[in-house]
Amino acid sequence: MESYDESQMVYCPYNKEHKMLRKKLQQHILKCRVIYKDTVELMVCPFNKGHLIPEPEFFQHTKSCEDRKIIVHYQTSAPAVLNEDTRHAKIECEENWDDDDVPDYDPQVYCSTANIVREPNGLFPSQRKAFIKEENRRQFGEDYKEEKPPKAKKRADTRPAPYEAWTPYSRRQ
Repeated sequence: MESYDESQMVYCPYNKEHKMLRKKLQQHILKCRVIYKDTVELMVCPFNKGHLIPEPEFFQHTKSCEDRKIIVHYQTSAPAVLNEDTRHAKIECEENWDDDDVPDYDPQVYCSTANIVREPNGLFPSQRKAFIKEENRRQFGEDYKEEKPPKAKKRADTRPAPYEAWTPYSRRQ
């Protein structure tokens, strides 16, 4: 087993005998929280959700938490100062995208007028036939007539005549 630097190792807040790598702590806490949910009551630090502290020590921890200084620094720091280097002139544009007289883009309307092959996806068979018929009219013109395959011959017409054997040397006469 590899030996790790002691600074990478941390103890579980639920059971101090559990020692693991810092990067595995959150995964381990999820398991220990279920095991010790009735016996150990820990509070979550408001500055770092990874800090779980017993209730008696919570007040002291919030005063001395190392992550508190990040929040305090953010709250007390002054806003950024804008000077001539960071300012820029207002950008004027002749386009107005908020005009109401421009119609919305409708892809169905565009596809029905453009030379695009459309598929009858998600339609019932009768709707699919009507869609294909309408698409053929749209693409090939109003005078387009659907070419129907020739009808099959009746079954009786396609059967050969029964075999009648002719026997020239028949004894019957």
